Amino acid sequence: MSSEKFETLDEDVQVLFEILQRKCSGKLEQCFGEEKKQVIADVERGLDEARQAIFEMEAEARAAPGSFRMDMIGRVRRHQDTCSKLALLIKSSKQAEMSLASSRGTLLENQSTAFSQNRGIDNALQTTVRQGTAILERTSQSLYRTTQVALESEDIGTGVIQELSQQREVLVRTRDRLTETDAELGRSRRILKSMSRVAMTNKLVLIVIILLEICILTGLVYYKFFS
Repeated sequence: MSSEKFETLDEDVQVLFEILQRKCSGKLEQCFGEEKKQVIADVERGLDEARQAIFEMEAEARAAPGSFRMDMIGRVRRHQDTCSKLALLIKSSKQAEMSLASSRGTLLENQSTAFSQNRGIDNALQTTVRQGTAILERTSQSLYRTTQVALESEDIGTGVIQELSQQREVLVRTRDRLTETDAELGRSRRILKSMSRVAMTNKLVLIVIILLEICILTGLVYYKFFS
């Protein structure tokens, strides 16, 4: 027959395992962060108590009579297996929590890096905007100067056009006067030609008259001296 201490320890371990299993299957899966760390710490303390009790049970089993020893050692081995399974579950939970914390750290680091990159992009964008604004200002000034030059050129062009218009009017009047002069010259040429013809006619008439007078004089002389 097993000892009373062994039976008491066996009952305590079973009750403790039930409590730890409820924590592992309930709270451990539903909580996060600090609460989960607290549950893991509670389970680890419970496992330490269970290991201590199992160690004492194993000592009692080895000291028990041979007819009870195998059964007692079998119960100890079952408790050890349960303890190992719970320890493995806690280890997995701790690793998952560490992985989650690492992921959170990586995420925060990535967010910080992204924030820094965004700040760098913002600074670069602000620099680009300032450069663009400066270029626009220089372009506006250049356009203003170009506009002023264009206006001055327009004024000069308007003055030149007015002068050319005045010169055109002068040329038109000169052309009209030249046309009138040419017409007058034409009339003068016609008059001169007419006068020239009249003069030639007068010369011919005068020559004829002179010839007639010569003939008459010759006839008179001949008649007077030779008749």
